[in-house]
Amino acid sequence: MKPLPRFRGRVLPFCLLSICAFAFASISVLAQELDCQPCQHGFGKTPTGSSKIFNVNLTNSGKRTLKITGDPVQGSEFSVGTFPLPVTLKPGGRLQLPLIFTPASAGRVTGSVTLANNGQDPQLKIKLSGTGVAQSSHSVALSWQPGDQNYVGFNVYRATSQSGPYSKLNSQVDTISSYTDSAVAGGATYYYAATEVDAEGQESAYSNIAVVTIPGS
Repeated sequence: MKPLPRFRGRVLPFCLLSICAFAFASISVLAQELDCQPCQHGFGKTPTGSSKIFNVNLTNSGKRTLKITGDPVQGSEFSVGTFPLPVTLKPGGRLQLPLIFTPASAGRVTGSVTLANNGQDPQLKIKLSGTGVAQSSHSVALSWQPGDQNYVGFNVYRATSQSGPYSKLNSQVDTISSYTDSAVAGGATYYYAATEVDAEGQESAYSNIAVVTIPGS
């Protein structure tokens, strides 16, 4: 007698198709998310009462438009710069999130900013840290020779290591080729660079780097 027919051959492909469908659905969801670069930042030493600004790059790596609806900050020394909410981010789109550190007293502090959004990670957290140091009585006077006569102004950048990252010091384009940095800490070493900005808002590459070490307070 012939054995009875078994339906494994028919059932198995169906199960495989179900698993595949589930896998593709999972990949689709995971790909739709808000990415931060970097997702943590240390502001380093900052004189009390002064501020440092750092821009975090936000990218939509998914296939649908994301909406950022909130940006609560933990830590009173940290804040978010101009970043109107709600804001939408199309697939492949990028935004810059300006973060500000303003220490009120000396010492190291930590905090974070959380971006509420409709992506795969609805509460994207960016970790922050910084160290407040007592104000110094010193300042740094910078000046430079313009490289192009078509400029309309300049931006000035500062870092605590030659490789960066460099943070912009001036809140708007300066029209003169000099700048005084009074927010310096005693014993710290700073690296400065300037850029030119033309009438169309295009910015040049960094100038040569100027290195300044502040005497101890």
